[in-house]
Amino acid sequence: MKLAAFLLICASLILGVIASVTAYLPPLSLGHARLEGLTLNAPAGAVLDDAGKPSSTPLLRSGAKLTAENLSTLGNAGVKRVRVKEFSFARWPEWWLFLIACAGLGAGAFIIKRENRLAVERAAAGAGVNTGPGPDQAFANLCAQVDQLRTDLKSASTPDDRLRLILERLSEAQNTSIAAFIAARPILISRLGVGGYARLMDTFAAAERQINRAWSAAADEVEHESLTCIEQAASLLEATKGRLSA
Repeated sequence: MKLAAFLLICASLILGVIASVTAYLPPLSLGHARLEGLTLNAPAGAVLDDAGKPSSTPLLRSGAKLTAENLSTLGNAGVKRVRVKEFSFARWPEWWLFLIACAGLGAGAFIIKRENRLAVERAAAGAGVNTGPGPDQAFANLCAQVDQLRTDLKSASTPDDRLRLILERLSEAQNTSIAAFIAARPILISRLGVGGYARLMDTFAAAERQINRAWSAAADEVEHESLTCIEQAASLLEATKGRLSA
C-alpha cells in the first residue's frame, strides 16, 4: 500500500504542476467579455514578416491591456492563450485538475500515515510478547541503578573503589536497562505518538550521554568529571520520568 500511496502522490504532484501552469494562461475561447481589461504579463502573438512567417516582434507587448480589438487581432493570428497578471478561478479551465491533484495528495498522505501507524502497532504487538522488561520497568530499573550507585559512592572509601564501582554499575546499566528501553521504541511510539516519543527521547538521550561520559571519565580515572556526569544524568532521568508517564 505504501508503494501505491507514493505513486499516487507523485502522480498528483505532476498533475498539480501541469494544472497550475495554466492558472494565469486563460484561453481566448473564454470570450472577450471575460478577458477584456486584463493585463498581459508576457508578449502575445507575433507580427508576420514579408514572407508571411512569424517574426520576433510580438503583436502585443507585456503590460498591454486586453481590449476587444486586441483580442480579435490575437484570435485572427492563431493565438490560443495569453499570459495575464490577474488570477481568477472563472478564467482557469483546468481548476478541477488541480483539485483532483490536491485530493490525491491528501489521500496518499492519509494512506502512508495509516500504514505507518499499523506498522508501529504490529511492531508493538510483537514486542509485547517479548519476555524482557517493558519500557516502564526498564526505565525504573535504570533510575534505581543510578540512585543506588550515587548512594554507594558516598560510602566508598578510596578513589579507586569509586571508579571501579562506577565502571561496574554503569556497564551493567548500559547493557541491561538502557538497551531494553531503547529496544522498546515501537511500544513507546504506539503509546506516545511520534511527537511524544521525540520529546521523551530528547531528555532520555541526554541522560544516556551523561552516563556514557561518566563511564568514559571513570575509565580515564577523572573522578570529579565522572561524578558530575552521574549527577546530571540523575537530574535528566527525573525530567524524563514525567514525559514517560504523560
